Amino acid sequence: MKSLLYLFSILLIVTYCGASSIECVNVPTAEALDYGVGEFAFRIYSYGSIVTRFIFSPFNRINFGVSIDVKNLIGYDTPSVMEPTFYFKWRVFDGGRLFPAFALGYDGQSYSNLPAKNLYFAFSQNILYKKLFFDFGTNITKYFGEQKVLGFVSLRTTIEDIVEFGIEYENIGIKSIQQLNCKFGVKLAGVLDIDLIFNDLANKENRIERQIKVKYLYRFF
Repeated sequence: MKSLLYLFSILLIVTYCGASSIECVNVPTAEALDYGVGEFAFRIYSYGSIVTRFIFSPFNRINFGVSIDVKNLIGYDTPSVMEPTFYFKWRVFDGGRLFPAFALGYDGQSYSNLPAKNLYFAFSQNILYKKLFFDFGTNITKYFGEQKVLGFVSLRTTIEDIVEFGIEYENIGIKSIQQLNCKFGVKLAGVLDIDLIFNDLANKENRIERQIKVKYLYRFF
């Protein structure tokens, strides 16, 4: 038993890299994974579908990744695997008291019936107290074959580095798909995050989609 506890402690020390909120729920932030850190995440959403994503940071401030969406993985219907999508983020500026941090990137992964963010520009600013962040930005995406410029905002915080809360408003510019989302998360040992997500809180028909996201951070060199 002591040997197992010892090995588990070593694992936590080796993998600990500090959680970085590279997104709120669906919208990006200006944060990026640290150099040498990787993220493996999966997100369970409607009809037993799962999005799996792997992101790694081979360079300082720059992240690369890929996502795979498998629809109807759980249940009676035949599963269908979507084409893998590309992820990229470059944290251009760290920001300060007066100016927000800035990042640009590309995320080809869509969620539910929403379009992917595609090319985006994200800003993040620490406000009021140390662990409260306000994020805002714009993204250029395709919606029914047309290029659209949309906006997004989010507010997120952590309590004692254990409990995380985030709320966001996305797809500003197209009324039919703009929506309010939030998440409640638990951080375990700085390497494992478990989030309960509520999508489209302001839905007039009270059809709020519940999702679960699990994220694991590790250091690969």
